[in-house]
Amino acid sequence: MDAWPTPEPARTEERADAFRLLFQRQPPADADRLLANALFLVQSGQLDPAGLFVLRGPDGVRAALLCLINPGASAALWPPQARRDAERRGDEDALLTHALAWVFSRGAKLIQAQLTLEEKDEAAALERHGFRHITHLWQLRRDLRAAPAPPAAGPARLHYDPYRSDNSDAFQRALLRTYEGTLDCPEVNGVRTVEEVVVGHRAQGVYDPARWLLAQQDGAPVGVLLLTAADGGDWEVAYVGVVPAARGRGVGRELMLKALVEARQGGARRLVLSVDGRNRPAGELYRGLGFTPDEWREVFLAVWGRG
Repeated sequence: MDAWPTPEPARTEERADAFRLLFQRQPPADADRLLANALFLVQSGQLDPAGLFVLRGPDGVRAALLCLINPGASAALWPPQARRDAERRGDEDALLTHALAWVFSRGAKLIQAQLTLEEKDEAAALERHGFRHITHLWQLRRDLRAAPAPPAAGPARLHYDPYRSDNSDAFQRALLRTYEGTLDCPEVNGVRTVEEVVVGHRAQGVYDPARWLLAQQDGAPVGVLLLTAADGGDWEVAYVGVVPAARGRGVGRELMLKALVEARQGGARRLVLSVDGRNRPAGELYRGLGFTPDEWREVFLAVWGRG
């Protein structure tokens, strides 16, 4: 019996076929859009093709997988897709074994995969290789042009300090405190250092320290709000958190009202965010402020280290 082929990075001429295979379960129009975008990102240097691994057969690319090393000791994975069902399990296992070793060797402490409804059959391969299903993630949006203004917050109670070199330690301490008892993906707490977490957030969208806000009340830090410019004229709430002692006092709502005001004044078309489906209080807050579901994904996580 012949040995199973060894995964290798896709050659330049193979990238279109590899991406096309990765997106084969998507509706045709979506698959074409994703293919064109992926090739553009590679060409423009925004997507590193080093993690696009393939298995080759007599007729070309027979299976493919994509993993991206992100700043801040994390990685993202698009699960393997095989051309023929008869070879699917073996191809999946070969690609995942190779890719996870590659990711780990580059310092990633956690790797996340998100599956759409069309991709749910790929969960078995992930679970065979140490991934654990932790939650479903809702992606929400709020149109800032057509939707009515959010309800008034009342007299402002919070003072906001943008992220600076002279307050970075206080900012990071407050950020760590907001993770205590969080309902948003608590499985990742303590996996990375706070410095790695900050580096990861800084790499999202267009980083502007003026949009990273440390909220204080009566001189004490009570929350953190991280805003970033995303694609297509949107802004994103990359992170919002409240320290345990300030929860249940309306601080989270005031932080989100601040986010809406900042995004509107910054000319954003929409404000978008993601929320763990288990975090019912946050979901109710966002819906009360006019956010509506855009899509959801099932989240699978593999962890190798602790901060």
